[in-house]
Amino acid sequence: MRTLRKLGVVLGAVSLTLAGLPGVASAAAPTAPYDAFTMNGSWSNSFTPDNATLMLTMQGTEGFYITAQAAGGNSYSYRVGAPTGQQLSVGTFPTNRMGDATHYALDVSGQGFGCNETAGSVTIHEITRDPSTHEVTTFAATYHQQSCLELFGEVRWHSSRGYAETTQSPTYAGFGTVGLGHSVTKTVTLTSTGSKPITLQAPKIEGAGAAAFKITGGTCAGATRSYGQTCTVTVQGTPTKIGDDFATLTMADNSDYGKRSFSLAITGRLGAEGTFQPVTPSRILDTREGNGAPKAPLGANQTLHLQVLGRGGVPQGAISAVVLNVTVVSPTSAGYLTVFPTGVARPLASNLNYQAGWIGANAVTVPIGTGGKVDIFNPGGNVNVVADVLGYYYGYDQSQNDYAAGQYWRTVPERILDSRDPGFGGAFGGFEGIRLPVSYGAQYDSHIRALAINITAVDPSQGGYITTWNGYGDLPTASTLNFTPHSIVPNFAIVPTAMCFYECSGNSNIGYPSIGIANMSSGKTHIVVDIFGFYDDGQIPGGLRFHPLTPTRIVDTRSGLGAKTFTGAGTQTVNAPSTVAGDYTVALVSNVTGVNPSNSTYLSLWGNGTAQPTVSNLNLARNDLRSNAAVIGVGGNNDFNIFNAAWRVDVVIDVSGTFEYIPGSGGSSVQANGLPQGPAPLTGTSVGTPQKYKIQ
Repeated sequence: MRTLRKLGVVLGAVSLTLAGLPGVASAAAPTAPYDAFTMNGSWSNSFTPDNATLMLTMQGTEGFYITAQAAGGNSYSYRVGAPTGQQLSVGTFPTNRMGDATHYALDVSGQGFGCNETAGSVTIHEITRDPSTHEVTTFAATYHQQSCLELFGEVRWHSSRGYAETTQSPTYAGFGTVGLGHSVTKTVTLTSTGSKPITLQAPKIEGAGAAAFKITGGTCAGATRSYGQTCTVTVQGTPTKIGDDFATLTMADNSDYGKRSFSLAITGRLGAEGTFQPVTPSRILDTREGNGAPKAPLGANQTLHLQVLGRGGVPQGAISAVVLNVTVVSPTSAGYLTVFPTGVARPLASNLNYQAGWIGANAVTVPIGTGGKVDIFNPGGNVNVVADVLGYYYGYDQSQNDYAAGQYWRTVPERILDSRDPGFGGAFGGFEGIRLPVSYGAQYDSHIRALAINITAVDPSQGGYITTWNGYGDLPTASTLNFTPHSIVPNFAIVPTAMCFYECSGNSNIGYPSIGIANMSSGKTHIVVDIFGFYDDGQIPGGLRFHPLTPTRIVDTRSGLGAKTFTGAGTQTVNAPSTVAGDYTVALVSNVTGVNPSNSTYLSLWGNGTAQPTVSNLNLARNDLRSNAAVIGVGGNNDFNIFNAAWRVDVVIDVSGTFEYIPGSGGSSVQANGLPQGPAPLTGTSVGTPQKYKIQ
């Protein structure tokens, strides 16, 4: 068992951090005859009479000690001994700590510590003795001690044999604990300390954990450095898994040992970054009432700075983005709103597009900007703006606990409610609601904390709004979508869940996650709900993480960006550009806008390479101008499809973030271009038909 020992006292297994104290270099290279004791590995020192007191002490006729008393009081020692009954001789020999009939003794220690057990080798280049006393008079050797203190180096005593050597700082490249998907860079500096120049070859990384490290720069490859000159190697560490990765960086050289070598280590962790925390919908902006902004409509070419952090259940701290349901009320002219992070240049993107007099909402995912705020820009006319916060995404904070909140899981897009179906029992009456259960199997159901859905009001008899929530307790004061009579109005929503009791259509649905949906108008309306994914509690390996982006336009068929104008029913494939999608992108968090359809139609969007879903992302009426949020899956080449059901229509897509698979986070994965892309979309299982009930 390889354990550290305190010199003079046997230690049990201990946990220590050992850092070398490099010897202070003199102004000139050592000159013959050489007295030197060098070590690299667990420590990095190069001792000569210029920076240490060197002593040789014989141990009988078979071995000796060389000790170095360094500046600062630390003492280091090198002990070598011949096998039992033999004398030291020139050659290369296997070693252990005490030596025996077949092994040389080798024990290198310092700073008061050594190793209980060692293995290694020693190459003796030169040895002479006094003929009368048999004491060693000249000695030159290269050693390698493989143990709890791995060390290699050179030993010289009154020797004329020159040597190439370095010290290195830091001795051990420990990258610490790093979040999966993130990198840390370390630079190692090598200083030539030998009597002759050292020539270094290209560095390389070896070992089981080599994939976690890569060389990103430096000046050592092919370099020759004389005494006192330096070169560098820069290494980037990126953890590949939860836990430890170890590797070794080596460079062949012209030293007697033949290479430079030092250890690399990094520990991966999966923190809260990119996870989602739903909140009970809370109103943080209403320009009609002076909530979050002055009590006045937002005027033309005005930008509203909305404080988000610290309001509506969103905490202060490392929050990367917020999900808002933004509603426009009674605009005086056709227009749009752009929602973007405070402190960045306003992007070419829109979140809500509307006609004069319109009332409607859209879910907006927007990165948090300077001061914990987001900006809302109105280019023309006057419009009242309402914003309800639905939840927030965590940013990168190395101190956050693992799995602090919910990861996103893709589901096969599926229609889970359509009140037009004959078996449902007709449209929702005034102030009527349901508790809608879903199931994705026992492995997932108890972990589901929110659903990502598209909800559509179809042909309401009167104006009003729909509210979604977890189905229990008081209804939130926020609306999910607003509608006018005889319209078709969709909106994307992230809705917190609660476990079903008997209210979810009987005992067969007890234990399923469910959401509440309520028609908050006095008239009737049909309601359609499509599901695209869910958020878990952060306890299932392999979920997806959100990566925020400043809103970026990737499709505008009016100008030919990404796709062409649809002239009828058909499908186009779009490749998401590298500015928004990378190797591990699984889905795009987007805003999809339909512009001026020649007649009623709908749009569906899905990842290329999978079957077209039977659901819609956006429903459009003739001459409509309407937006809806969408989570669009992508294929192996970051490509996706847009299907238009009929007629001529233009399409605009803005991306405000992505869902990413984090390599090493676990979970089964599918392959695309040889890269892990996270779990395949999940398919739901059948649940009972929910029963409507009157909202009290």
